[in-house]
Amino acid sequence: MQPTRPFPPFPGPGAGPQAHPFPGPEWTPGAHATAPSYPHGPPYRAAPRWSVEAARRAAAKPRAFRPIELAMLAAIAIAVDVTLWHEDGFAAGGYGAAVLFAVVLAAMFVAAKPRVLTARLAILEVLGAVVALRCAFEPTFGVVASGVALVGVIALALRRRQLFVPDAFLSALNGPIGLPSRVGAALRGVKALTARTRIGEVSILPIAIPAALIAMFLGVLSLANPVVASGVSAVAEAIASAIPLPSFGRVFLWLGALALATAFFRPKLWLAKGGEAAKTDVEATPTSLLVARNALAGLNVLFAVENLLDAGYLWTGKTPAGMTTQEYAHQGAFWLTVALLLLTAVIGVMFKGPLAYDARAKTARILAYAWMAQGIGFAAGSYRRIAMHVARSGLSDLRIVGVLGTTVVVSGVVLVAWKLYRQKTFFWLLRRQLDALALTLVVYAVVPTHLLGAEVNVARVSAGEHRPLLHMFAQSRHAESAPSLLPLLHHSDVRVRQGVAALLADERDELRARARASTTWRERDVASSRALATLEAHDAEIARTLGSTSPADAKRVLLEISRGANEDRSLEELLAIPAARSDVTVNEGRRDAD
Repeated sequence: MQPTRPFPPFPGPGAGPQAHPFPGPEWTPGAHATAPSYPHGPPYRAAPRWSVEAARRAAAKPRAFRPIELAMLAAIAIAVDVTLWHEDGFAAGGYGAAVLFAVVLAAMFVAAKPRVLTARLAILEVLGAVVALRCAFEPTFGVVASGVALVGVIALALRRRQLFVPDAFLSALNGPIGLPSRVGAALRGVKALTARTRIGEVSILPIAIPAALIAMFLGVLSLANPVVASGVSAVAEAIASAIPLPSFGRVFLWLGALALATAFFRPKLWLAKGGEAAKTDVEATPTSLLVARNALAGLNVLFAVENLLDAGYLWTGKTPAGMTTQEYAHQGAFWLTVALLLLTAVIGVMFKGPLAYDARAKTARILAYAWMAQGIGFAAGSYRRIAMHVARSGLSDLRIVGVLGTTVVVSGVVLVAWKLYRQKTFFWLLRRQLDALALTLVVYAVVPTHLLGAEVNVARVSAGEHRPLLHMFAQSRHAESAPSLLPLLHHSDVRVRQGVAALLADERDELRARARASTTWRERDVASSRALATLEAHDAEIARTLGSTSPADAKRVLLEISRGANEDRSLEELLAIPAARSDVTVNEGRRDAD
């Protein structure tokens, strides 16, 4: 056993107030406290300390909606009812969507307080107006989806000076969380507004509760007694004939529109976490320096070889041995764009850390700039290949997508170079690249690509080329581009005239069926009405051109001409002519059987 420490004697009567029976550390005010000793030091446990948790403050409720916000909510509900509902049920279309988008954008701008006015907001508002006009011209899924996304982004941009795609995406995902509180704020606003009038002084409980009880028991008695049931039915029919009541679907549409509008008027902001200014006081490891230098040196050599091959064969027009220039360029645009995309990813990941700032990594950064410059050469080669395809067989929607996709990737390469030069973070780069992608998607949605392609291809076919006939099958099925094919009814080749006449007759019949189904102005649009009127004005010419030839045979012959001119089936044919391809397969089977 360890020897016990003797208990110190208590101080006598003459001891001063400073005397303490337990010797311990002396403490002077202003000095640092020493380690605890007997009896509260080791091996004894420390004196207990009691802590009281501070009471949690309840989350503040959002303020009640102002009268101007309530008025804009009512305007949106009315606009939804007028543009999306008819007496027969849900009715949506071009003009209706255009009016609805315009009203929603205007209502959000008027109701926003405080309102942050920025150049970004101005661009978004212009894009919203363009989307509304495009809906009036010809609504597509991409146009409507772009409009819905722009409404949500503009609601956030009205209240924040800096906003990027990740912020909008997170806010949209977490928006339903704040929806009940926004609806509650709207109800409190209505209550506060009615409290200022005589309506607010009247309690509806003495009327509502008895009426609800009577209705409940009346329903039970109707189930129990057929006489009561017939009487209730007669009274309900009389009331419905005198006072038309909205259907359940219509009321649900109103309530849904009001709930969504409250979320747009008071959006819940969720910002993506991350900084844009990089920390430059970091050092790269020797291994990462060697990896970056060796990899970038090899990749520069590889890209230089590809650019030299393109310079020798693609730009000068000299063909490789046993290969045509078209064969050399075939499918190269897509894979060069993929290579550019991979370049952007590799540079972004490789230089998101110390390699972007360490002085010892200067050689690696120079090699990265050289590699990105060669990537711009890849982009030029991709554009050149697309231009060669257009010059050979015409302009299609897929080739317009290729141009836009290459442009997005090029903007990504430029942003990576700027990020490296300005010493920004990977988060800064991600924000700008997603913004560029979103802007490109909206531009593609609103631009009438089928109309542009049809104008180019019809001029080429009228000049005697047959390869662009491949795109007539897809461009005849869109209201915006179908009337552009009418000049081909005067083509010198009777087979082309009859094939185009059959395609236009199919589109005319489709537009007629759509017009019969569109009973109100909400469901109509400019392109469909214009195309139907134009094609019906040429009914006699279409019928005269077809003559006794069946439309199916005319389309089959047109497809065979296109396939012979293009020398093979292509991806364009698989995407554009599924029905015609089936017809050709069936007819080829018949010929083989014969």
